[in-house]
Amino acid sequence: MFYRHGGDAVALFFSLSGFIFFWLFAQAVARQELTAKQFFIDRFSRVYPLHLATFAGVALLQMIYTRHTGNAFVYPFNDLYHAVLNLFLAPAWGLEQGWSFNAPAWSVSVEVLLYALFFLLWRYTSFPVLFSVMLVGVAVYLFPGQYKITLGVFSFFCGGLAYRVVTWLSQRGSARWVGGGLVIGCAAAWWLLDTDQPLTKFALLFPLTIMAIAACHRLLEPLARRLAWLGDISYASYLLHFPLQIVAALLADKFFPGRSVFYQPWTLLLFFAVLITASLVCHRGFERPLQRWLRQPLRQCAAGDVIERSGL
Repeated sequence: MFYRHGGDAVALFFSLSGFIFFWLFAQAVARQELTAKQFFIDRFSRVYPLHLATFAGVALLQMIYTRHTGNAFVYPFNDLYHAVLNLFLAPAWGLEQGWSFNAPAWSVSVEVLLYALFFLLWRYTSFPVLFSVMLVGVAVYLFPGQYKITLGVFSFFCGGLAYRVVTWLSQRGSARWVGGGLVIGCAAAWWLLDTDQPLTKFALLFPLTIMAIAACHRLLEPLARRLAWLGDISYASYLLHFPLQIVAALLADKFFPGRSVFYQPWTLLLFFAVLITASLVCHRGFERPLQRWLRQPLRQCAAGDVIERSGL
């Protein structure tokens, strides 16, 4: 399941992101407690430094790999044009000719567009929820055309709408009944619906799963605290896993007779051990210090309280 459908985690990430943004930032943006500049600095400090570092790292590793093998590792469009797109976080805006450099960053590229769309809806429209429903409808109609963007739009805003629904339910029923009902409904949906249909998974099952977990947050809070570090390193592990694969391929070519070593179970365990360790070091020694430094101007304003509470 995780091997064949691991890519679906991107849609789950989009839905979770939408849920969190509607929860933590929607009202702050609507009430103008969070300006466009503050919102931009907050998001820029979160996603760009590591994106830039891994982009540069992959560019260097691809040069080394190409010199040794005569071809690129997996993603071939590592030219100047696509380098510029990556520098501006635009490798997935429909301007690209194919996958390039640290290609998993395509979801980060789409996420940046979603941030802008989210801010515009909640700051400049009177009915952001209605417009969110309309955007989901448009994205579903266009899907799978412009797959990357449409996937991001309907997953993100389905996640946001899921927050609105679970909030509405929580205001009208006890937490026990709402949580129990959502857990049962979620389990039934996963059992009865066709999970091979992407729209069913991305627009219904994933948001419903997030709603069920959110409704049971008090019960799950002790476990969530123990596993919080996994959330902390999720961004680093996502952007580091591809450059680490290039390093692994280069080392295998140098020290082993072939890449059949990657079919050994111990290599997978070793890869994840290295990835998790590197992600922890990266988060604590690179991501967080840079975020604090870039967000210093925000600490002088009320918006800093909103952003610090979010932990994003």
